[in-house]
Amino acid sequence: MALSRFKHAKISGVSVVVPEKEINIYDEAEYYGNSVKKIDRMRKMVGFWKRRVADNTTTPADLAFNAAQNLIKEMNIDKSTVDALVFVVQQPDVMNPATAYFLHDKLGLSQNCIATDINQGCAGWIFGLHMVSQMVESGAYKKVLLLNGDTPSVGIDPSNRNSAPIFGDGGCATLVEYSEDEIDSFYNIETVSSGFEAIVSPFSGTRFRMDWSNENEFDFLKELICETIVMPTGMRVPLMGGYMDGIAVFDFTIKVVPENIKNVLKYAGVSQGDINVLCLHQANKQIIQSVGIGAGFEEEKIPYTAFETYGNNTMCSIPTTIACLDKEIKKDKLCCCGYGNGLIAASAVLNLENTYVSEVKTFVKPDYVRTREGYIDYWRKKIKGE
Repeated sequence: MALSRFKHAKISGVSVVVPEKEINIYDEAEYYGNSVKKIDRMRKMVGFWKRRVADNTTTPADLAFNAAQNLIKEMNIDKSTVDALVFVVQQPDVMNPATAYFLHDKLGLSQNCIATDINQGCAGWIFGLHMVSQMVESGAYKKVLLLNGDTPSVGIDPSNRNSAPIFGDGGCATLVEYSEDEIDSFYNIETVSSGFEAIVSPFSGTRFRMDWSNENEFDFLKELICETIVMPTGMRVPLMGGYMDGIAVFDFTIKVVPENIKNVLKYAGVSQGDINVLCLHQANKQIIQSVGIGAGFEEEKIPYTAFETYGNNTMCSIPTTIACLDKEIKKDKLCCCGYGNGLIAASAVLNLENTYVSEVKTFVKPDYVRTREGYIDYWRKKIKGE
């Protein structure tokens, strides 16, 4: 266990955005043999209903930028007082430099404000809070803007019923400030790195390099892109897509995550009865309830409304869940837990009594966004010096 406690890192505000486009599972009846009964059964079992998906010009950074814009405006944040910007992302705009520099520029933050990316998946909000809380607790940074963004729905074949109905997209902005008053927060972060390959995009980085000095490399790449693999379940998946070992992930989720939650509660000196809501990463209804009950919580304390309404928007799913809570419940002491690729389990007991939590808002595309063709044209001209 990696347990930690912070006394002066106040979560001052949280803002979440989701894309405008909504997909309702009942509008996808063709994938269920046009059987409403089958859809009803899937909705009851897994929680499928609605999800929000981004278009092909929107990136995780765009969603995070809009969430930050909203938070800055609604809380009247003086941008010159922000000491650090941390962007948690697993699909950055570019491989380098960090996309946080792009966001820093677009938000108009001070030259004295540092900026960096953190690569995380579904546990990204809790992991990010843990990291920025350390920065604030040290006293070196008085005000830190934590941004999260993800577009897991992009590129999924709509006929893939294992993934398409699950994933939605989102962006989140969280302001963490130094408080002279004590505001306790407790974290438990565990890394089960033996499961590194359980959820992975194996061909997405420098481990898989293209040898452009080889004249046959382009043909090789085309063949590789077209190659599909038959999984033990009989499902065909692209070799160059993402891979998930469902059995290993489920085993980790059921065995490790509930204990991770129990241990952070024990460390914080509270019981399940002291917590009114357990805000879990919204993987799907079955997993949410299994984890929550395994951690000793009553079913009514384990909401999955965010999954039903917005889909699994990965690292943004916990703040989305918090934003969906009744106003008074948001002010209670909450237990939250994110879990996912790595493998990682990250739990926290948080005090949001004086935290501004905005309602979930619809994403407004920034003016700077270009189409793919427009982006290519921009860089052609940039490189030519035009």
